[in-house]
Amino acid sequence: MRNPPRFLAHLLLFTLLAVTGTWLWLRHATAWDLGGRSPVLSYDAAQYAVAARELALRGRFATTFALPIELARHPSPPWPLALVQPGLVISEAALIHLVPEKTRIIEGRSWEIVRPDQLEWVVLVLPFIGYIVIAVGFGLAGSYLIRRLAPGLGTAARAAAGLVLGLAFLLDPEAQHYAVGGFTELPFTLGLCGALAALALGAAPRRPLLFGILLGLTGAFRGTMLWLAPILAIGNAAAADGRRFRTLVVTLIGYALPLLPWWLYKWHAFGNPAWDLSALSVWDGVQGRTWFSLFHLAAPPDLPRGMASITLLGAKTARNLPAVALALATGVHPLLLGALTVWAIAARDAARAVRAAAGTLLALLLVSLLATAVSVPQLRYLFPVRVLVDAAGLLALWDLIRRTGALTVPLRRALTALATLLVLGWGVHLTVVGEAEARDTSKERGTPATLTLLQIASIMNREIPAGEPVMSNLGPVLAWESRRPVIHLALSPDELDACRRRVDFRRVLLVFRDPAHAWPEWSGVIARPTDALHHAEWNVKHVREYRTADGFRLIWLDLGPLGPELATTGSR
Repeated sequence: MRNPPRFLAHLLLFTLLAVTGTWLWLRHATAWDLGGRSPVLSYDAAQYAVAARELALRGRFATTFALPIELARHPSPPWPLALVQPGLVISEAALIHLVPEKTRIIEGRSWEIVRPDQLEWVVLVLPFIGYIVIAVGFGLAGSYLIRRLAPGLGTAARAAAGLVLGLAFLLDPEAQHYAVGGFTELPFTLGLCGALAALALGAAPRRPLLFGILLGLTGAFRGTMLWLAPILAIGNAAAADGRRFRTLVVTLIGYALPLLPWWLYKWHAFGNPAWDLSALSVWDGVQGRTWFSLFHLAAPPDLPRGMASITLLGAKTARNLPAVALALATGVHPLLLGALTVWAIAARDAARAVRAAAGTLLALLLVSLLATAVSVPQLRYLFPVRVLVDAAGLLALWDLIRRTGALTVPLRRALTALATLLVLGWGVHLTVVGEAEARDTSKERGTPATLTLLQIASIMNREIPAGEPVMSNLGPVLAWESRRPVIHLALSPDELDACRRRVDFRRVLLVFRDPAHAWPEWSGVIARPTDALHHAEWNVKHVREYRTADGFRLIWLDLGPLGPELATTGSR
C-alpha cells in the first residue's frame, strides 16, 4: 500500500458519509411514513415498477399501464413502453429476480407471489445506493481535485474538504426525497457525476469510447441525455491534448452503443427511434393546452407546425425562463454558481481538463434551464445539473479564496471556514424544513395509504375477471397493486366512449378525497355519483360508493355493453 494515510482518510470519508446518508435517509422516510400513509410507489415510480415486473416475470419490454392517448396507436394490453426509459426498468427487473422463489406457477414458470406492497420496496435499492455513492463520489473526486489545485494541502485537510462536499449533497432535501422513491433522478445524477469527474480528472480524454459508453448508460435512465451528451462530448474534445475531432466522434459513438437496442425497440414499436411520448409536454401551457388535455384523450392532439410551433414554443420559453432561473437564486446557490463562473474565467493556469469540466458544467446548466423552460417548468428537471453546480461551485469558491494573494493566511482560512459553515448550515436548515413538509404533505396525499390500495385491489380481483382492463385515476399504482391492465382516467366522462372504442373496459374506479381534490371534469361525479346514471352518453349502468379508512371516496362505475358506433356524415 503506497500511501496508508491517504487510504485511511478515504476509508474514514466513505464510512462517515455512508453512515450519515443512511441516517438522513431513514429520517426522511420516517417523515413520509413510507409504506404507511405514503405508498412506496408514486405515479412516476409505479410506471417503472410495473414495466420492470413485466420484464422480470414475462421477459418482455411492455407494461400493463397506459394513458388514453396511447390507445390510438396500441389499443390492447400489454402496451409498449412509450414513457419510461430502459435503465431503471432493467435494474428493477434484475432486483425483482433476486426475490426468493416459492412454488407458485405463472405461465409455466415458478415465481414468488408476494404482496405488492412487499415487493415494491425493491425500487428503493438503486436510488438509495445512488444517494450514498454520489455523496462518496463528490468526496473522493473533490479530494483528488483539491490535490491538483492545491498540492501543498495535507491529506487530512483534503479529506475534510471532501467530507464537506459529500455532506452538502446528503443534506439536500430534494436528494433525500428522490432517495426514498423509485425515481430516475439519482441514478441519472450518479452517471452524470461520474462523467464530470472523469472529465475533470483527465480520464475521459484518454478513453473517449469508455466515456461515451458511460454517457449512453446514463442516458438509459433519462431521455434528457439526448441533448446533454453532445455538450459533454464537446467538453471532452476540448479537454484533449490533440486529435480533438476524433475524440468528439468516438465519444458520440460510445454514447450510441448502449442505446442502440433501445432505439431499435422504439423504431419497431412506434415507427420512430426517437419516439418519446413525454415530448408532448412542451405543449403544456400553449394555446390553452394542459398536461391532462394532451395525454388523457384517446386521440393524438392537433399541434401547430413549422414557424407557428417555433414562435409559440419560443414565447413559452421566454415566459417561463425568468421564473425557472429565479427559483435557483435562493440560499447559497447564487454564491456557488457565481464562484464557479468567476473561476472558469479567471483560473487560466488550472489544468486543461479541469477548466473544460467547469465550462462544460456551465453549458449543461444553461441548456437544462432552456429545456426546463420549454417543457414543464419544475425544478426536479434541473436537479442533476444543479447539485453538480453546487459541488463544483464550493470547490471553486475555496480555490478563489486561496488564490486571493491580497488576503493574509489567517483571513483566507477564516473565509474558507465561513463559506463551509454557510453551505452546511443552509443544508441543515433545508433538511429540517424538508422533513416538516414531508410530514405535513403525507397527511394530505392524493394517493390512498398502502393498506387501502391493497383493499381496493382485493375487491377488484374478486369481482373482475383476471386480465380485464379497468380505468382509474390511480393509474400505474393500481396496475401494480392489482396486477391487471389499467388505463389512466380519461379527461372527462364524455371521453369514455372514445376510449372504449379503442379497448373495451367495463369498470371505472374513481378514488379522490372529495370533489375539491378531483379532476375538474370528474368533480361532479364525485359529488353526486348517482347522477352518472342519467347521462345516457356515458353508458353507466350501476354505481357503487365506498369510504376508505383514510378518508378517500371510492366511486365504482359499471359500464354497459358498447353499442354500435355512429358514422359521421358530411357534405361532399
